[in-house]
Amino acid sequence: MKLSLVSLGSSLGLVLATPTVRSTKAATRNCEEYMIPVSVSSTVFIPSFEHFNDDFDVVDFVSYLARRDFQTALNPFSGTKNVTGTYTIGATICSPTKDTAKSKTLLLATHGLGYDRRYWDSGIQAANYSFVDFALERGYSVFFYDRLGTGSSSKVSGYDEAQASTQLAILQQLTSFLRSGQYTGTLGKPSKLVHVGHSFGSSLSNALIATTPQLSDAAILTGIAYNGTQFGTVLESFGLRIATGQAPGKWTGRDNGYLTWVDAPANAVAFYKGGSYDKEVLWYSEDNKQPIAIIEFLTLATLPAAALAFTGPTMVISGEFDWIVCGGNCVGVLDHPTKELFPNATDLQINVHPKAGHGFNFAYNATGAYTAMLDYLNKHNL
Repeated sequence: MKLSLVSLGSSLGLVLATPTVRSTKAATRNCEEYMIPVSVSSTVFIPSFEHFNDDFDVVDFVSYLARRDFQTALNPFSGTKNVTGTYTIGATICSPTKDTAKSKTLLLATHGLGYDRRYWDSGIQAANYSFVDFALERGYSVFFYDRLGTGSSSKVSGYDEAQASTQLAILQQLTSFLRSGQYTGTLGKPSKLVHVGHSFGSSLSNALIATTPQLSDAAILTGIAYNGTQFGTVLESFGLRIATGQAPGKWTGRDNGYLTWVDAPANAVAFYKGGSYDKEVLWYSEDNKQPIAIIEFLTLATLPAAALAFTGPTMVISGEFDWIVCGGNCVGVLDHPTKELFPNATDLQINVHPKAGHGFNFAYNATGAYTAMLDYLNKHNL
């Protein structure tokens, strides 16, 4: 991967390479898997902090981020620069086997930190947890992908290249491709495109409708809040360690800038709520977790959130006991400043999903959340 200096701002590049595609067909779904070449330009931060030699360096760095005065205790950047990067993004699109009134509505799903695209299409107890299967049964088509640095997508430095602004530029370019009918399999050109996100994926989807509102017809943002957590406390609760040291040989192509939570109980603290999940499902998510780039943590808050020009239907929905974004209790937390961030959205809906944590796709009542999400789209003829 090469980086080169370009003009200020974030822009979409021209991609000339030919994608790799693989088709599958089952009784209820037509799916195609792509390896999509993208070329994007963005303004990124220049890291100035030391690379990690071992887990003790990680613990020390996180302790600075967790301090109440972290904004003055640590400055991890020395400035900004403008870069262009060329990457390959692994993605899947699935459509119903029969045309429906909804099948031309495409849901573009972006996963959060610690996962890859399988967050949306569970390989365990799919009838209870797969958002993709649930949406297909309702007649929708779904495009879901591995963010840069995860799954089958390009592996880049966890200290630099996997920044939030670059991830946003990739989402914008994928959206433009899809809206023009590229990489859409049997669907062809969609009539409507809805952005669906989880956690960091919701922040990216939010940033997309804030900066390029014309690219989206509606947004459903899950596992997100804007005023309910302490960043440092959440980081400490992960018990972050260098990923390659935790599972030697499992995550090739990652440098020491990629971290992971220390064990399954730390996963449970961050993403689940006691009594609301099946431990077999937790172990599935633990086995399939993805490393997190430290630069993603550091640049997440730089994404724009105020979507003042977006007028499409917008839903914000988070688990009642979400530890990461609400400090363990989302009741009374979601309304503000959410309402101020989407002042012109059509029928802004703010939902607290009961008896679930941050990763509610893996809660016992995941399909209850999916029902609320898709009923909302149906209400708006999407």
